[in-house]
Formats: sequence, structure tokens, C-alpha cells
Amino acid sequence: MKKIKVFLVDDHAVVRMGLKYALSLFKDIEIAGELADGEGAAELVKRSGADVTLLDIRMPGKDGIAALGEILAADPSAKVVMLTTSSTEEDVYAALNAGAKGYVLKDRNPENIVKAVRTVAEGGAYIPNDIKAIYKARREEPELTSVEREAVGLLVQGFNNKAMAAKLGISEDGVKVRLKHAYEKLGVNDRASAISIAIRRGIARPAGVM
Repeated sequence: MKKIKVFLVDDHAVVRMGLKYALSLFKDIEIAGELADGEGAAELVKRSGADVTLLDIRMPGKDGIAALGEILAADPSAKVVMLTTSSTEEDVYAALNAGAKGYVLKDRNPENIVKAVRTVAEGGAYIPNDIKAIYKARREEPELTSVEREAVGLLVQGFNNKAMAAKLGISEDGVKVRLKHAYEKLGVNDRASAISIAIRRGIARPAGVM
């Protein structure tokens, strides 16, 4: 029986330990390697000959979305399943758009992880219906430009218009224009609603939150 070689990328040692134990219970799966950060993942995954990579999104240093892009750039045929606690619209949208073949939340039954690994190893995709719904909803929403996203990010971090203008090197009127356009795309009319939507969608996170 040919075993499915799985590479783990997650910054939490306890999570990696639990995954290794859980996956070891299945005779058709073996661990090809592990890494605690997205930095260097592309090279190590390719060198390991892994059939499937389980990749976290929220990691210090290089996050999973950036690592995913590098893994697929190094080997376009690589099969990656995002295994994460995050179901925010932006993370789901970014991961699937970048080429992830699967998306599994860590709080699901371990058998779902195994099913995802097997499905993706066989050339399929493993995207649960709730994740598909999140992706579909996000795909239908207008895109924020990079400058609008930057302004919303500062808003979430607690910057007022004056501080935002100083940070961005533009006038306060310029800040107001960027926020006005961002509000229209987010479907809100005020700062509090914009902050709430931005955090929910994963567009930006409050200061100190990874």
C-alpha cells in the first residue's frame, strides 16, 4: 500500500504533535516533515516529496497565505490543504484564490482532516459547504483598493483622521475620500460599522491581534 506523505506547517508545537498522533492512526498516511513557520516552507515541502501539505494561516513571520503562494510557485502541482482556526471571508477567499485544494477548520472532527488529505491526494478538492458559502459571498463583494484597505486597517487600529493623514502622508481630506469609498464598498455609513465589518471579514485586525 502506497502511503500518503503529509507535511505539516503550524506554529503551535502542541498542534503539530496532536496532528502527528492523529494521522499516525491511519495506515495509509505518514508524516513527511514539519515546520513551525511559513518561512522556508516551499523548499522543504518540495524536498520532502510530500503528497499533501497541511498549512496553517495564522503564523508569526510568514503567514500561511504567503507560504501557499511560494509553495505553488516552487511546485505548481503541489497539493495544499489549509488547516486553520480562521473562517474569515478574506482568509477563505485569499487561500482558495491562491490555489489551496482544501480548507479545514481545526475544531472539526479529526476524521475530516483525514478525509481532506485523502481527497486532495487523489486529485480532488475538499471544500466544506460552509466554506464554499463564505467564498461565494466574498467573491460577490466589491474589492477594496490597496489604499482603501490601508486606510481601513488604520481605522481598525484606532487612528483618527488626523493621525491617519500623518501616517499616510496625505491630507485629512484625502483620508476622508479613501474612507468614503471604502464605506461604500463595505456597505456601511460610519466608522463603527466599518470597523465591525472589517474585523468580521478579516480585512484588518486590531493592534496586538495576530
